[in-house]
Amino acid sequence: MTLRRAPLVLAAASAAVLSPDAALSFAPASRTTTPAVFRHAAVPGVASSAFRLSAVAGTSAADAVSSAPLTGGEDKWTWRGHEIYSEVTLPVGASASSSNPLASFFGSFGAPASEKKPIALLLHGFGASTTYWRATVSALSENGYEVHAIDLLGQGRSAKPGDVYYSTKLWAALVDDYAREVIGDRDVVLMGNSLGSVVALAATVGETDGSDADAEGHLSSGGRVKGVCLFNCGIGMNSKNIIDDPRFDSFQRVLLKATFAVFETLLFNRFVLGYALNNVVTPDLLRDALTGLYKSDPSRVDDELVMSFYGPAKDDGAPEALRQIYTNDPGPTPMSLHEKYPSVLGVSTPIHAVWGDDDAVTSLEEVVGKFYGSLAEDPERRVSLDVVSAGHIPFDDNPEDC
Repeated sequence: MTLRRAPLVLAAASAAVLSPDAALSFAPASRTTTPAVFRHAAVPGVASSAFRLSAVAGTSAADAVSSAPLTGGEDKWTWRGHEIYSEVTLPVGASASSSNPLASFFGSFGAPASEKKPIALLLHGFGASTTYWRATVSALSENGYEVHAIDLLGQGRSAKPGDVYYSTKLWAALVDDYAREVIGDRDVVLMGNSLGSVVALAATVGETDGSDADAEGHLSSGGRVKGVCLFNCGIGMNSKNIIDDPRFDSFQRVLLKATFAVFETLLFNRFVLGYALNNVVTPDLLRDALTGLYKSDPSRVDDELVMSFYGPAKDDGAPEALRQIYTNDPGPTPMSLHEKYPSVLGVSTPIHAVWGDDDAVTSLEEVVGKFYGSLAEDPERRVSLDVVSAGHIPFDDNPEDC
């Protein structure tokens, strides 16, 4: 029910067409300890419940927690026969005071020492991976939260099969199964960026692809989702949902549909995309594209970030996964999910949105931004909104204010 705007000057939005989706991060507290990070990737042939966390590196603080009891058992996790990559970071400290805009939202989930705080589950946007959550992971871990970040199927370091139909509901099913099999009965707070925000909303209400129709949604049952954080929330899996924007008349919608059809035929086919990814996309090209998204601090676009986009783009299945993400049905919009589940989103489940004020990809002045701005001003809704000086990736672009 709160709308807050950081005291920062709005900058003019710059054009960003077909640029990689970037993701958001909390500002890290002063680093006196290093969280224990556990990386695991699923491989075909291993049962989906088989899961083991292996310590990668750590200081004495990391070593101290790496032997703590962890959920799961074996080395790898697989989902419907496909490799899924994720990282788990254990808490390294008690809650600390912070001026971070999300501190009050997460503070509401604080629990006595005898109880466990909810787990934060991070869902990246288009073309991204767990990497760009780096500041967010550090801040949450240092404030006593266990943090899980996953690469969605078809993106990042997860498998990119060509025999699946990519959709928001597919990824929502993946998130729900991950919560069921890896996190278990612990409560969660879902955090998503752009496309990942829509996946977070869909998973919260159980809008999955129906492959496991006989199984009740794990997250949507029992009130396990204690809150949802949306960073520059997208309108769907791709931009096709803008066709239904009420600002457009019937003639404009016809033109938009024709435009999308032309792009799908000429650009978004596996042959053109395959050639582009293999012969056109370079680290320097990606660096330039990402720098255009980092409006507050372009120096944050370092080699680690660039390679987290470049490496997956070279995987064999990348062209087909990318083609489907651009051309498949865009799936539900945030507005349609709120309309379908009016007693859940922003009511029984609180929502906190963060928006970079200089975002040309998912502008605050477009339909989704205006929607959440309106909800944040409604005293009957448990919705809050922070606007910060940043581009499409405020949590990594300007972690101090995010």
